Amino acid sequence: MAMSILVCSFAACSDDNPKPGTGDEKELSEEYYSGGKLGTTFNQSATAYEDPTVPVEEGGMSDRFKYGEYFFERAFNQSNKPFNGLGPLYVRNSCISCHPGYGHGRRMDRYRANDWGNGYLLVVYDRNTNAYLSSLTGMPQTKAVEPFKAPLDEEKIQITWPTYTDEWGNKFDDGETYELIYPEVKIPESAFYVPIECNNKPLPYADVEVRLESTIGIYGTGLLDAIDDADILAQYKAEEAKGAKLNPAIFANGDFVKKYKDGHVLRYTYALSRGPLQDGPGANAIWNITNVTRSDRRSHYMTEAYAKKAMNDKDVLGRKMRVNDPGDTPMLLGSVVSINEFEDENLDIDRRIADGEADLRHAEGEQVLLGISKAALQTDSFLSAASFQETTKV
Repeated sequence: MAMSILVCSFAACSDDNPKPGTGDEKELSEEYYSGGKLGTTFNQSATAYEDPTVPVEEGGMSDRFKYGEYFFERAFNQSNKPFNGLGPLYVRNSCISCHPGYGHGRRMDRYRANDWGNGYLLVVYDRNTNAYLSSLTGMPQTKAVEPFKAPLDEEKIQITWPTYTDEWGNKFDDGETYELIYPEVKIPESAFYVPIECNNKPLPYADVEVRLESTIGIYGTGLLDAIDDADILAQYKAEEAKGAKLNPAIFANGDFVKKYKDGHVLRYTYALSRGPLQDGPGANAIWNITNVTRSDRRSHYMTEAYAKKAMNDKDVLGRKMRVNDPGDTPMLLGSVVSINEFEDENLDIDRRIADGEADLRHAEGEQVLLGISKAALQTDSFLSAASFQETTKV
């Protein structure tokens, strides 16, 4: 009798809902599903962030999920397949270097692309208009594959963390105070390899402003995407009404000035310049960050301003010529030779003409940019589209 009463007592004190991971998840109430029923895993270990969602598994896409995970975690390089093709300019050599453990970037006291966990991205813009510098890519690159030079010298970038006082004086309504620090970033003019331009026009260095943009946790991106566009509109309306400085090129007078073609609003950063997940990791950033090309994405992530600068840099150019017409020289059509050899062969033609061989033709060619294995940039395509004629595939 006593045992029966004890059992009944324990039963009366039990939870109304079974615990996660017991096999009765279908019986749980909605508050257990932080990511919704289609986006929640009950794996409570450190590998939870690597779990595919329910729709991925039920849709038979687990292999594709693992394939994407494989690309996300591996570092790209210049020559070792299948992760070759890095550069010539790049932001990072992998995705996970910005998102350690699939989380957000760590606090850093310096800007070095190779520092593990440095999830910072630079935002360099015109302080008067908030427009990005057109001479830099939207995600400015601080690394380059030799003989190319990085658009920004990261060793000259300075990051400090001074104390910060907000509009409430760092004090709660009940009088309790708190402390804040906020990063300040300085890029000296000497750190710019490219000309300082905005909207393809020279911009005074005094008008250049820099901010840090930190990466978010990959596991939270889908939840952010789930925020309804109407709720984001309401949020920005409220911020604008309180005097918050929003990007007028994206949001002004209580509405979005710019949206994506499918109607979705831009979001997430101070510049309101990020779209939904479909336009972010995997679809865009993974290729821009590493600057690796695909068979259906041949162009490289760089600016015309950089291309023009590099084409006139003898250290980068390498003083090479592609032979477009060998004329009566022994050079082969399409071969790449040094400028000295090209000029010497044409000088030999001049000497032979002077000796009486009047009908001889000089070689014709064009200067090319070399330095990356299996890749040669032709002047015209480099300046017009900033793309390789021949690029190692991934």
